[in-house]
Amino acid sequence: MKKFTVFAALVSCLLMLVVSSHSEGTVLGIFKKAVDVEVFPAVSGKITLNGKPVEGLKLRRGYLYINVMEDGVYDYTTTGSNGEFSFPEIVIQSTHPNGLFSTNIISQIIRVEDDRYEEYQDPYIWATKSRGIKHSPYFQERLASLNCELTEEEMVHHVINDSYEQGVVRYEIDSICRWPELEKIEVEKRKIHGKY
Repeated sequence: MKKFTVFAALVSCLLMLVVSSHSEGTVLGIFKKAVDVEVFPAVSGKITLNGKPVEGLKLRRGYLYINVMEDGVYDYTTTGSNGEFSFPEIVIQSTHPNGLFSTNIISQIIRVEDDRYEEYQDPYIWATKSRGIKHSPYFQERLASLNCELTEEEMVHHVINDSYEQGVVRYEIDSICRWPELEKIEVEKRKIHGKY
């Protein structure tokens, strides 16, 4: 009877350890070292309204590490005299990627957050979900030239990554911004990969 009690206590402790560490996103996560998670690439762009630079426009950037964070994290910037703006890169530390069943999806947004321009607050300047713990070069390229005309309609930009580890994957970016040269490349990729 004593052996059974010791065995039951041991199993119970192990189960508690696995369950509690799984809530942190890892199996036996307390023994895992945190790693860098590249959450949001550096951003640089320009905002115009009817072709003219918008000075002093307040913008809000946010991210949510899905299944890790309960609430999003936000920061703000304001456009300069030529409508230009930037946000720094964000990299965080997390043990979540060490988990046996962890997925690494980060929701990213950038929006107008300025009461003087209420009619332009709903459309996204940038909205997408990144996958993995490294920056997507497709996102880095677009975020480095996030030039937006506020009167443009928001549209879904389809980006095909045909060299993703698990095969071809398609990203969707909701944005009022346009990247004409990059869109030509994506049109050609869609011809090759069909439904993607």
